[in-house]
Amino acid sequence: MEDITMRKIFQYIMLAVVTIVMASCTSDIEETTATAGKSNVQLVVGEFPAFGDSQTRTIGTPDPGKTSWAVGDELLLVIDNTSYGSHSATFTYNGKSWELTSGELVYREGDPAYIPHVYYAPNYKWANTSLMLKKGKAAGTDEYIEGTARITGNGETITVSFAGATRNYSRLRIATMPNKPITVSINEYTPAGSSDMKWDQNYALTSDEKGNAYLYGNFVTNSRVDVKYGEAPLATHTFLQKTENAKSYALDATVISANSAEEIKSAIEQKVADGKTTIRLNLAPNAGTNEFNAIREAFENVKGYSTIDLTLIGCKEIPADGLNNQLGGLVALKSITLPDVTKIGKNALLFCVYLEEINTPNVTSIHENAFGGCTNLQKITFGELTEVKGLSHDYDGILDPGVDTERINLVLSENQKVMTKNRQGNEYFWTPTKEYYKGSVEYGIPSFLEYKFKSVSLKK
Repeated sequence: MEDITMRKIFQYIMLAVVTIVMASCTSDIEETTATAGKSNVQLVVGEFPAFGDSQTRTIGTPDPGKTSWAVGDELLLVIDNTSYGSHSATFTYNGKSWELTSGELVYREGDPAYIPHVYYAPNYKWANTSLMLKKGKAAGTDEYIEGTARITGNGETITVSFAGATRNYSRLRIATMPNKPITVSINEYTPAGSSDMKWDQNYALTSDEKGNAYLYGNFVTNSRVDVKYGEAPLATHTFLQKTENAKSYALDATVISANSAEEIKSAIEQKVADGKTTIRLNLAPNAGTNEFNAIREAFENVKGYSTIDLTLIGCKEIPADGLNNQLGGLVALKSITLPDVTKIGKNALLFCVYLEEINTPNVTSIHENAFGGCTNLQKITFGELTEVKGLSHDYDGILDPGVDTERINLVLSENQKVMTKNRQGNEYFWTPTKEYYKGSVEYGIPSFLEYKFKSVSLKK
């Protein structure tokens, strides 16, 4: 008899399996219930609190980002009452309803209970009743919103709302190429979900199908943001004043996507007409002679010497004579960055006499006279070279003729091996030995491929 009495006194409701119904402003709430103990408990979730239109209009059509709940979204709740203390639970949206996927919500029948916290924070999970970052997640790469929840109807309903939620951070939308990995470096920044200022923060992000990548947090006066695709700079911005909470900002890191030769030529000409001196093109991986002829033709009408910084993304090879300036037209080319190129053909940049910098961080194969006659070169960056070709004449190497290499700062991969020279008929080719270049005799001179340089440094 005593046992029966105690069970009645300590009878409680445990929400082991609960369906949460999403509220809609255009239709009535579907009343899905789950029975636990002697009571029916209904949980209702309001609409997702969209950021709304971007307040910055400089990149064409604003993009509000996430505007509704999606499959896989999680809500993190805590319930508290006198008898059983605090318990946490995670609910996941399956496209129609919300399901309890971890933890539990426990409270005693007749004992007042309340929900002090409910979060939408995709980067976080529960550690007891405290939030901790999920493995592999970084603060600031997603939202961290706290809503409200209340128990009503004699304990039969729990209503979750984000309608009055306040975001104590801003959003930075980075507009770039669709579905591409980018790196973002920030010198001063407080990520959403944190109260600590971060210094020299680095993020590896992947843009979505619309070309957007997002960061959430607070930027202060003089916060600097640098966006890169591999080694290729896409955008740099310094905030002139601190950002406002719940406001969205947009950063232009867009790249011209061009497929045909006509599109390439038109895009470059338009950029030049707009007074742009930085041109970034996203080309097909197999871009060839026609596409590079279009680039050369577009440069023919550019006025001035050494004025244009050109980045070519996507293409894997600069074909033979691809940007050969022997016939003129490329005098405006100041620097060229080729983050995806692995092969540079014969005479590829021959006589680009006003070219100051070549950045090819992934190139492995270079053919004769690739940079011949580039007499103003000051810096070259290579990948881990495995093949370098030339002719047996002294003036037919990759930097012949006429290039004073002792004015050039060379950057090599830290994995670069010492190259050995082999001859075959009227040709020669360099191939790697087993000896690392770092610490070699050539490194101490410094020289590479029998050229002496102003300096040689190594990068990871």
